[in-house]
Amino acid sequence: MKERKMLTEGALLLALYTIMLLIAIFIPFSSIVLHLFFILPFLLYSAKYSVKYSIIFVISAMIISFIVGSFVALPIAFLFGTTGLMMGYGIKAKESKQIIYISSSIVFIANIILFFIIAALFFNLNFMDELKKMFQTSINQYMDAMNTMGMTPPIEFQEQLNNMANLMISMLPTLLIGTAFISVIIIMVVNFPILKKLGIDVPKFQPFRRLKFPKSILWLYLLVLVLSIIFKFESDSYLQMAVVNAGLILQTLLVIQGLSFIFFYCHMKKWTIAIPIIVVVFTFLMPIVLSIVRVFGIIDIGFDLRQRINKK
Repeated sequence: MKERKMLTEGALLLALYTIMLLIAIFIPFSSIVLHLFFILPFLLYSAKYSVKYSIIFVISAMIISFIVGSFVALPIAFLFGTTGLMMGYGIKAKESKQIIYISSSIVFIANIILFFIIAALFFNLNFMDELKKMFQTSINQYMDAMNTMGMTPPIEFQEQLNNMANLMISMLPTLLIGTAFISVIIIMVVNFPILKKLGIDVPKFQPFRRLKFPKSILWLYLLVLVLSIIFKFESDSYLQMAVVNAGLILQTLLVIQGLSFIFFYCHMKKWTIAIPIIVVVFTFLMPIVLSIVRVFGIIDIGFDLRQRINKK
């Protein structure tokens, strides 16, 4: 009886996935919305049944994707299938929402990296080189347009544009990681309420004000800061790319820690929630506020600022 229910439900969810895939293929722009829900069949199935059957479900979805959309549709089933399997397993295992979020984001990132490797090995497509060509073409078109209008930009200006393009290319890993984490949180926000309505017990995030990163984050940030000051890495080198991306990621974590402390302090003082929200807005609009919030994050991690305030 249980196996019959499992097979029936699996068939229904595969049918749901197939319908969404067909709509995404044949109706333009529908995939923008459907990408938020592709994970739902995998998430729902793996939250109820074992990993073994969930893997079979993902493989079945990949076969259907290949039949319906050839090789183009395979990444959809693999990306959302494996991420949904990890997310559903976390729900089934009663893990915290933070653990589910981090583990699912790691799977999501690993999938993107795998797609890049496959594209480079089998299709001779290097996204880094393609991005460089795109930026260089844009710069050349801009310089040609300026020359056509009778304006001759100085060489220093073109060098600044090239340096900016190289910096954007160096930041590509950080942008990919950020995109993965943002995508997963949006997917969770959209799909978890649906799971709850379908009778599945989904965990909740702890309040943002309780967020506390380990002190190792601070030491890593100081190490990257010292390396960037002492050593002058060659432009476009892997070491330079690693330092730039590590610094950007760690700075982002410190800003998040600083914002968490501000939410904590406002809650402790019983101030209106509007105050920390305004701080968040100004953090992304004003660099000086961003720097101050980052300093709060450093002090909070390094000197246990919350514990000191609680003692007082």
